[in-house]
Amino acid sequence: MTEIDWGDRSAGVEWASSIKPKKQTWLQDNRIPVGTVSALAGRGGTGKTTYGFRLIAQLSRGTLPGKFYGTPRTSLIWSGEDAWDTVIIPRLIAADADLEKVGRLYIADARLGAGESTPKLPLDTDRIEQAAIDTDSVLIFIDPIASTMSGDLNREADVRQAVDALARVADKTGAVVMFVRHFGKGGGNASDKMSGSHAFRDAVRSVFLFAEDGDRVIVTQDKGNYAPKGDESFAFRLESTRVDTDDGPTSVARVVDLGSCDTSVSDVINRTSETTPHDDIAEWLTDLLANGPVKANEVYQAAHAAGHTVDQAKRAKKRLGILAERPVNPGPWFWKLADDKSESTEPAESTPDTPEECSLLPVRSEGVEQSAEGGSEQSAGECSLPDPRAPSPASMPARQFHKPARNRRRTIGGKPASSYPTCIVCAEPVTCGQGDMHLSCSKQREAAS
Repeated sequence: MTEIDWGDRSAGVEWASSIKPKKQTWLQDNRIPVGTVSALAGRGGTGKTTYGFRLIAQLSRGTLPGKFYGTPRTSLIWSGEDAWDTVIIPRLIAADADLEKVGRLYIADARLGAGESTPKLPLDTDRIEQAAIDTDSVLIFIDPIASTMSGDLNREADVRQAVDALARVADKTGAVVMFVRHFGKGGGNASDKMSGSHAFRDAVRSVFLFAEDGDRVIVTQDKGNYAPKGDESFAFRLESTRVDTDDGPTSVARVVDLGSCDTSVSDVINRTSETTPHDDIAEWLTDLLANGPVKANEVYQAAHAAGHTVDQAKRAKKRLGILAERPVNPGPWFWKLADDKSESTEPAESTPDTPEECSLLPVRSEGVEQSAEGGSEQSAGECSLPDPRAPSPASMPARQFHKPARNRRRTIGGKPASSYPTCIVCAEPVTCGQGDMHLSCSKQREAAS
């Protein structure tokens, strides 16, 4: 070891040749390496603490597959949420723990007299380390870590300071330090769901994610730095168990192992985040349309008032097979349930997909049919039927259909003058005028008369 002294602090160098290689050992085979920090993360009520107590119970009996299999070992627990006499002890009994091998970790504060203080990280790192050495403990369980931190849970530097302090305890004692952390709401990438700074995940060597899936709990090992590839997910069931106490029997949960599974925590939280809102809006939309068709715009307004978006309403419409009808075109669209047998009071208009035959009769404009709304009336002569002696349009060749000529002013369009009619007044071609007279000639005639 070579040391370089710079006053109160110094830097040291240890040559790699002097460090003997060792085989990686496991608190739990191929899952939790000894001498490291591990995290259990999930939403409330998913059995994180109960699962941790099961590991402690197995260690106390020497039944946990790993380095200490066959050798009962001691664990320490600090809990800031549950009472020891009414919650933790009954759960440990239900897990079949040897209570002589489980210790309650606490911090005594002389300033409080005989009182106790919540551990503070990194302030109490040395005290936790000494407690683990004195009791020869192989697991230190902290539930939850958020209660022990002095800094900001969302600030990487503060989280690193706390978790790195626990890593030093694990390294010096050879024990595993395991803490409980909660999930944020919603779906997404399961690796990013641990509340607070991402450093909670980055600074530990193994992470286990928990999610409730029906009557079972899925556990996925989201991080295992030293673990070989194996079953990433496994499941257990929380079973209610009767425990006798001095005050009478009580019921607590215990873990029943269900083995490996193909479902991951990511599958569960994303399925849940999509399905629950879908079920809510589907039920809401069905109730809204239960009494008959509703205008589409009114559906959107009602959805907004109920806390749903227009896009969610449209997706629910598609999933439920809800029909969209337009009784009058132009007119509003209506939504109705597929099994709604109510009939509209007005006939539905045809759509472009189902064209009707074209009528051969003249068609009145919308303004004529709805004169009260400002349409101008047409005379009977302007809407007369064709001469019955004329051949039927259906029997005439297509080439015989011509646009009826309309009276309009004619202007020169590059044609020779000889192709235009001759003015009956001046005998010149009528290249710009009305009928068979120039405008000027017609005025002259009117003046002469």
